Amino acid sequence: MKQQSDGKQNLRQKQNMQFLEDRTDLLDTIREMIDCELDRREQAKKHGIHPENPPPIPPPRWCSLWQRIMNIFTVCLL
Repeated sequence: MKQQSDGKQNLRQKQNMQFLEDRTDLLDTIREMIDCELDRREQAKKHGIHPENPPPIPPPRWCSLWQRIMNIFTVCLL
C-alpha cells in the first residue's frame, strides 16, 4: 500500500516539476519579447522614428500665378 502511494507521489512530483519548467520557459520567452520591444522603442525614441505613426504627408500647395510671380521676385531679392 505504501509503495503505491509513493509511486503516485513521485508521479505527481514529476508532473509538478514539468509544469514548473514549462511555466519558467514561458516566462523567459515573455521577458525576451518585452526586452526586444523596449529596445525597439528606445531606438525609435533616440532616432525620432515612429514607424507605427508616421508624420502626415502635407497636401501640395497650389499657388496662383500671381503668388508664383511674387515668389520669384522675393527669392531673387534675398
